[in-house]
Amino acid sequence: MRYLTRPAGHACRGGTVLETLLVLGLVAVLVLVALDHMVAVRVAAERVAMAGVVQALRAAALEQGLHRRVSGDSIDTAALPGGNPMRWLARPPLNYLGELAGPDPATVPGGQWYFDSVSHLLVYRVDYAAYFDSPLPGAARARFKAGRDSADTERNGPEEAVPEEVQDVTLKAAEPYTWRRHPVSLSALRIWGVLDASP
Repeated sequence: MRYLTRPAGHACRGGTVLETLLVLGLVAVLVLVALDHMVAVRVAAERVAMAGVVQALRAAALEQGLHRRVSGDSIDTAALPGGNPMRWLARPPLNYLGELAGPDPATVPGGQWYFDSVSHLLVYRVDYAAYFDSPLPGAARARFKAGRDSADTERNGPEEAVPEEVQDVTLKAAEPYTWRRHPVSLSALRIWGVLDASP
């Protein structure tokens, strides 16, 4: 009596296909996570670079104020509100495009600074827009304006006006902004627990 037997490879074919699909799915998730972290490193570099320029501008403004107090010079008109803060630096950053007259932010390449001579604001055009939140519509960007710090140097209270000669020029964000760790497109993965949801 002959018995029909299946080939040895045929018996585990279903299991092999399932295992292959699981491995491919796992590899896809790992690749996605790795790519996300690679981009996150670049986003962090952009965030640090932008913050470095802002800190350099604020330090230059402070240096101008200290020099003015020591020497008794008047306030530099280029540092007054409405002036271009990049003039505070001896050498502007390499990604500074110069003064532009009200350009469409969408036409400005990402990762570039420029001074809008119409709005009198210093603008940084964000490169990784998916990782950046701002109330501004359109292209992702951060805007900064020069202003006077009206802090009371004698600490006598806000009711006593500070003379113009002792007011420091500062750089402040025109609108609030935040950098996110993951882009909006990966929010579903954070909900599923594939990616870390911590900020």
